[in-house]
Amino acid sequence: MRVYLMILLMCGLSFGFDLIEMSAPKQTQPKVLIIGGIQGDEPGGFNAINLFLQHYQILEGAVLAIPNLNHFSIMRNHRGIYGDMNRKFSTLSPKDEEYQIVERVKNIIVRDDVDFVFHLHDGSGFYRKEYIDKEFNPNKWGNCSIIDQEVVDGIKYGDLLKVSNAVVANINQGLLKAEHRYHIHNTHTAKGDREMEKALTYFAVRHNKPAVANEASKNLPVKERVYYHLLAIEGMLQAIGVRYQRDFDLTPNAIDRLINDRKSWVKITPLIELPLFDLQKNLTFFPFPSGVKPDGLKLDSNQYITGLVSKEKNIVLKYGNRVMTTLTPLYLKFATEVSQFEFEIDGVKQQVKAGSIVKARKFFKVEEDSLRAQQRVNIIGYQGVRRNEAGERVGLNKLIKRYAIDKQGKKYRVEFYEGDVFLGMVVVDFGL
Repeated sequence: MRVYLMILLMCGLSFGFDLIEMSAPKQTQPKVLIIGGIQGDEPGGFNAINLFLQHYQILEGAVLAIPNLNHFSIMRNHRGIYGDMNRKFSTLSPKDEEYQIVERVKNIIVRDDVDFVFHLHDGSGFYRKEYIDKEFNPNKWGNCSIIDQEVVDGIKYGDLLKVSNAVVANINQGLLKAEHRYHIHNTHTAKGDREMEKALTYFAVRHNKPAVANEASKNLPVKERVYYHLLAIEGMLQAIGVRYQRDFDLTPNAIDRLINDRKSWVKITPLIELPLFDLQKNLTFFPFPSGVKPDGLKLDSNQYITGLVSKEKNIVLKYGNRVMTTLTPLYLKFATEVSQFEFEIDGVKQQVKAGSIVKARKFFKVEEDSLRAQQRVNIIGYQGVRRNEAGERVGLNKLIKRYAIDKQGKKYRVEFYEGDVFLGMVVVDFGL
């Protein structure tokens, strides 16, 4: 039998963040860097960029997007597992656990082709210049546009006050409630604000890169925070001269549908694909590559904010701050190649790759004659008694609902093995 070795893409400590470029076919300047997720308990920002990447197109100019700067803390719904990352941009010891991440984003900020930096946060309450009550006062950071100073002299787009005014004006045209009104918060950082001196935007300003931050209130539901962040991004892009279009109506309800898109998927290695939503609370005896730490495994997904987290002996699948399911792992040798298997589905024969989800109305069968001598099939939840379940004609009536991967009892795992090597999984979906 062939020898298999699973080679997996591993990230550095705290998850290497993603940097995605969106640009027009010809004109790629001006180029804006948009960052979210520096604090892991602020889902408005990283969900906004996640949707921006999927549902916006750049027509003129370009956008560099980081949806998950502090991925390690996002996965744990924590402001900062290793301290507040947004206070590490002045001085930082090379021994700090996040030193490499901070250095990497600094190098991106100071790139010659980056013309503007826009940083998304969620803050408490609602910022007001004068004290109104405990939720509306100068010490609150929610629903405001933040600048370190009015102007960065001598650079294009250096009029931060002008850009911030454009951001605030665009948001305030679309307010959901009057009390959500945005205001500009100038921290006058250079005049002695010791905390803001350590922040990402002031690092940018000190290196002659114009930067503005946007805060959405933590008092609001996530869909409304994302709504205001996207309005802020659009106002900023218009001010800088980056043209765009989106493929949905910008409303909180539309945002909620997109955040909870039931067509979302995630691949845990190329051999396993799962739907992201409606999974059972726990999936037991779930194949997982031996010798691999879940927290360092890079997932493939149409959502940019997915990940795995170790929890005692289990593995938690996360979508941003949300727990999607908990896996009880069965550690196995994984194949290097993605194999194809011959299925008959509702009377039609077809080749299906491992790591796929296929739909069936009435039945499916794995063609036994298509398998090699040592290959076998394990249909999780099938009521048969054979060790190798290839050749079995399986309908929903022959599957035990509690073994389904989804809460509705419509999706089932079909696992393939060769000897003691895991060849991959196909999910069969009986949902119409």
